[in-house]
Parts: sequence; structure tokens; C-alpha cells
Amino acid sequence: MSARSAYRRRASRSVFLALFPALFLIPSGVRADSQVAVESLQRSGEVEVLGDRGTQISVDGQPAQGLPLSAPLLLPAGEHVITATQGQTTLRSQITVRAGRALEVRFNFDVQAVSIAVPPHALLLERYEGITPEAVQELAVTTVRALSKQRLTLLLPAASAQLPKDCLQQLPCLLDQAKQHETEYAVVVAVAANKASDADSAPGYSIRGQIVDRSVQAEASVVSESCDSCNIGQLNEKLRMVFTELAVRALSRKKGVLHVKSDPPQADIFANGVRLGTTPFQRAMWATSVDLKATLPGHQPIEKHVLIREDAETTVELQLPTTEPEEIRKRRVIVLGNEAKVLRQPRPRWRLYAGGIGLGVGGLLLGFGSGALSVDGKCITEAMGAARHCDQLYATFPVGTGLVTTGAVLAVGGTLMMLWPGPVVPAPSPISLLTGDR
Repeated sequence: MSARSAYRRRASRSVFLALFPALFLIPSGVRADSQVAVESLQRSGEVEVLGDRGTQISVDGQPAQGLPLSAPLLLPAGEHVITATQGQTTLRSQITVRAGRALEVRFNFDVQAVSIAVPPHALLLERYEGITPEAVQELAVTTVRALSKQRLTLLLPAASAQLPKDCLQQLPCLLDQAKQHETEYAVVVAVAANKASDADSAPGYSIRGQIVDRSVQAEASVVSESCDSCNIGQLNEKLRMVFTELAVRALSRKKGVLHVKSDPPQADIFANGVRLGTTPFQRAMWATSVDLKATLPGHQPIEKHVLIREDAETTVELQLPTTEPEEIRKRRVIVLGNEAKVLRQPRPRWRLYAGGIGLGVGGLLLGFGSGALSVDGKCITEAMGAARHCDQLYATFPVGTGLVTTGAVLAVGGTLMMLWPGPVVPAPSPISLLTGDR
């Protein structure tokens, strides 16, 4: 950062701090540009107290003041108790004040309730080119007042912060800065002096204002204007109009939540040609109609026109059809691991039929053979007489053994024929696996 740029950053920061007495309540007798005031501002936060006219407000037991207050309260960071009294009724609220941040506390005696809201915060990033330090101070005051009137709470980067080169022209950088400073918006102020056409004419100026919305991760509004042959007073008025319009546009844009699911997941999602991410996807979006497109390798892209509803969640479910024919997809058996992928065809039908017949016949022969072995050596006819002697015995061991052996062979052979995998086919390349080509 050049010495001139650093000086302008310090001048702008001092102007920003000097302007705070117009926005906050600072104890009387303390100069805004004194070290005490600056340190107090850096350790304090703003609290806007709202309620019915005449309501008496006190903070941490201090003397009460009547609403409406002439300006927001400037309270040290930490815990505080605000008490509101209206007639015989009293409401209390405990709040946590953060340094450099703002709160809104509203007392409603009709329903006996207290509501606390956090107004939108914006990181203010400024760039002035070809403008004197005195003019920079005037322009900074105008900018802060115009944005503050639209209820934007402004923060400045740390004095030691080093912004990346061309950060003010890069949307990702602006979003990153807003994230680092925990603000909802980033506001860009760029004012540059143009060379005068002749020595007697006043110089011209170009003005560019931009507000980036961190939740939507997109530009909320942008205004570019020129002020030809302007003096500083005219430039100030132009700047006030530009940033009032800029803030009104940005803060009035409606949002919704877009939730996209896909089957299969991990599909790339595009909205009006801009990539948003991969499914499942969920993010705040502008409340408008968009053309969604989902793409996934090995599947056909799918497009859908979607209306994102205001202050609601819009859920979209996408079914991505495969580009691979059904028959080929059923045939493929891929074994994943350290070994190469192996593809096999289905088992031939003749093997299934022959194996089934062999298994059935083998089972029958095993039954007959087992029966023959069970009667071997037993009487053919019932023994007669007192001696109970058998004259004829079964001799079926050789036949039974043969039947059992044959049946076992047929059964095992038939089972193997049915279970043996189909023939191996050449494995496609990794690219063909993704695209479905053979």
C-alpha cells in the first residue's frame, strides 16, 4: 500500500470516528477527535431504543431519559439492563453489547413485550483517486450519513488491514472481507477525479457504488455516475444521491431459500448459467425465477425453470436419467479393489438348464442308493420257525454304492455348472466407465 493510500485510509477512518457523535450519544465535554473518544468508540456498541413517546428509559440504573432519544445510545461492550417505564408499568430487558456493533430494542407496552433485533451491518471499503485530503473528509462524511440514514450499521477494516490488490473489483474478495468482519454486506465507495478539458473548467468525477450481499453471495446493487465540471459541493450532493439510491435498492431486494436435491447426488447445479455448487444444495437466493441446470458424468443433463418464493424455502428434486443402456448396465459387474476391474457376461442358459437337470437326477440317484445301502444284509422274507433263521438276504451294497457315487457326481457337477460365472469380457477404460461407452 502506498504512503498516499495509507494516508487516505487514516483520514477516512478519522472522519468516520469523528462522525460518530452525530450518530451516537457521547458524554458531553468529550471531543470527538480526542483519544478518549476514539478509544471509547472502539470499545462500545450502538443501541437504538424504540417505544411510545414519553416512555422513560434508564440503563443500568442511571437517570431516565424520555423517548424518543435524540440519537442511539453508545454503551460499553458487555451486559446491560435497559428499563422502560410507562405510568405504573415497567419492562426490563438484558442485552449484550458487542464492540462496534448495533442493536435495536423495542418496548411494546400493549402486549407487555420486548423485542431485540440486530440491524444489518456493512463493511465500508473506500477508494479515492486524485482528490485532496480535505475533499476526502467531506466525501466520507456524506457517504456515512447517506448509508446510515438507510439503517445500515457501518464498520471499517482494521487500520492495519492489508486488502489484496484489486479487491474492490473482485466479488470473491469482497465476500471474503465481509465474512472476516462478520457483516451482512460489503459496501464499495470509489470516487476518482478526471482531468479537466481545459485549465479554466472544473474537473469531472466518476462515482461508483456497490453493495454485495454475503448471504446470497452476489451483488445486491451497483450504481455508476459521473459528475462533469463539478465542484466539491456538487460532488457531495451527487454522492449523497448515489448512495441513498444504492442502499434503498440493496435493502429492498427480497430473498428466499433454494434447496436442490438430486438422484443420484453430487450433481453440479447452475442457475442462469452460474455454478452454485453440488447437490444437496441449500442457500439464500434472490426471490425471482431462475433456470436451473444439473449435470453429472454418466447422466443426461436436466433443466428446470424454478420460481424462488419470497421469505420461504423452495425445494427442487431432480432425477437425472443415466446415459447407459439398461441392458448393458445390468450386465456390468465391477469388482472394486486393488485389482483391475473385471466385467463378465451372464451365465449361458444351457448351463443353467443342464446344471439343474444334473442336480435333480443326482438327487434321485442319491435317494435310491441310500435306500439300497440301508437294506443291504437284511432278510428278504420274514424269518420262520423257532430258530428265526433267514434263508435269503439282500446283497445291495454294490448297487447302492454305485448309485450314491453317481448321484453325488451329478449333483456336484450340476451345482458347479449353475454357479460358475459367465465368460470374461474386455474391461473398458475409466473414461468409458464414466460415459457408458463400450
